[in-house]
Amino acid sequence: MERKSHHVEKFMIYRRSAGKREEGYSEKDHSAPHYEGEKTPEGMLEWASWYCFNKLGSGKYEAELDEAWCWGGSHNDGGTIRTEIPKEWFALPYDDFLNRVITLSAALHYGFTVDDLKEKAGLKEFFGFA
Repeated sequence: MERKSHHVEKFMIYRRSAGKREEGYSEKDHSAPHYEGEKTPEGMLEWASWYCFNKLGSGKYEAELDEAWCWGGSHNDGGTIRTEIPKEWFALPYDDFLNRVITLSAALHYGFTVDDLKEKAGLKEFFGFA
């Protein structure tokens, strides 16, 4: 499926590869158990490579999370989950908005919380709530 709107602005919440003083750094391990049926090795993990929000050229917003896991080969498997944020959510109070936004793009699965979002300076303004 081709995306018609390119993102204009990106607000980074988390980047797995970020160093301590870099955008998207977190001391939290945003990984979770991976399961694809009985063939999945015990204890196998998957992780969030990044988690961000995009403001698209159309004026819409989306939540984006890139997930990955490794089967022990020469590359990681996974993909990027992009979910549009419903326009009507922007009419909610900011805390209610965050409680809904955190449910998009598998953010809860990887251990992200509303408090993680509240800690990000500038996110409220990015979404137009300030």
